[in-house]
Formats: sequence, C-alpha cells, structure tokens
Amino acid sequence: MSRAKTLSNIRLVTFDLFETLYTPAEPIGATYARPLQRQGFKNIRQEVVGAEFARAFKEIHSKSPCYGRAQGMTSTQWWEQVIALTWSYAVKININEHPNLLAERDQLIARFATSQGYTMFDDVPRVLQYLQRKGIKLGVISNMDESAESVLRSLGIRRYFDFVLKSINVGVEKPDPRIFELALGAVNVRPYDALHVGDSERLDYLPARSVGMEARLVDRSRPSVGDIELSEKYIGSLSDLIKAI
Repeated sequence: MSRAKTLSNIRLVTFDLFETLYTPAEPIGATYARPLQRQGFKNIRQEVVGAEFARAFKEIHSKSPCYGRAQGMTSTQWWEQVIALTWSYAVKININEHPNLLAERDQLIARFATSQGYTMFDDVPRVLQYLQRKGIKLGVISNMDESAESVLRSLGIRRYFDFVLKSINVGVEKPDPRIFELALGAVNVRPYDALHVGDSERLDYLPARSVGMEARLVDRSRPSVGDIELSEKYIGSLSDLIKAI
C-alpha cells in the first residue's frame, strides 16, 4: 500500500501511552515486591506479586472504573486500594497493621507519577518532533489518571502534545468510542484525517476504526518496513510513521 493512498492526508495523530510511548522501568512485580522485601517479608516472588497486581487491578477497576470518578474517589485513593489488595493477596496482610508499608505505598504511587517508573522507547522524541514540524496536531488518548501529565513532563515530551485526554477527566475509557470522538473535537479534525497509534487491538485499533479514524498497532517484535510495504494495521516501531506520513 502506498504512502499517498493511506496517511499523506493526516492532520492529527493521537497516541496511547503505556507500551506505546513508554514501558515500566522494570517488571511491575519487581517494583511491587521490593517494599515487602524491605519490610522483612520472606520468600517474596516477583512473578507472584505481578500476577496478584493484575488480579487486584482488574478487581478494583471493575468496581470503580475511571479511577472511581463516579464514586467521588481520588486517583490516589484508587491506587491505595489496588496496592493494598495486591499486597493482601501476595502475603495475606492488612496494610493498615503495618505503618511502614503505608509509607512504602505512598512512595510507590509517587514513583509512577514521574519518569522514575518508566522507560521511554528510543524512537519517541524523534518521531514526535518530526510530526510536530510537519504541522500535524498531536494528542494522547489514555486510560490514565492525572499522572499522565507529570509523567510526560518528566520524560520531556509533554510539549509536543496539543492535548492529553485522560479517562479520569472525561469520564469514559477506551474502548468507548466517545473518547476518540472527544479527541477529534478537541482540535476540530475529521476522522478521515486522523490516525491513532496504540498497542491494543481491543482498546486502540478497533474503537479508533469504529469512529472512522485510521489506526496502527505498534508491535516492536515486528521488523520495520519500507513505506510501500507498510501494513494497514501494524507498524514495527514509531519510526515507521516517518516513512508513512
């Protein structure tokens, strides 16, 4: 498929954050296990803690989507529940009976509000700079809380984005197509002239396509390819956007 046929008209590119622009600095299980190890809990396996984090996250999210917005929760309160439940599942404790763990919990929340918790993919700054210099509007569509802003600033790339849509503020989450429609409305761009880039077919590709946007999934296990051979669905890195737009 040729470049002219696909993406030469694009006026807006929106990005997912997690696993698209950056990834955790280390496995989540390792980060969540370390406070338990520091406080003297024995035989802590990061694989187990990671699995219990995923379990706790899913449970809290199911009860309180959008970081508890409808229940009047703050994102900090939401994450406190996730961390407490993770550690409860992992080592069968009540965090409130361990004052030192309460302090560890607060430090954990603070860690993931900055670049300390993440590693940015190497191609990100160059691609964002290229797109901005071409006059293309840039945005973020993310199921994150307010920390999305501080993480982007800490990574040094917030300045590239015209807007950052966060589920906690708008009250809808991907894959709800409405959050993509809000992005289009933020800069008054037609769906046909917009591209969304993410890493999840369910959360990124399908809902973006459902509102008429172009969409690409970044899969860094795939080799990058020439612009004539670019897939209609996958790119091997964000650098492939330079070949396509």
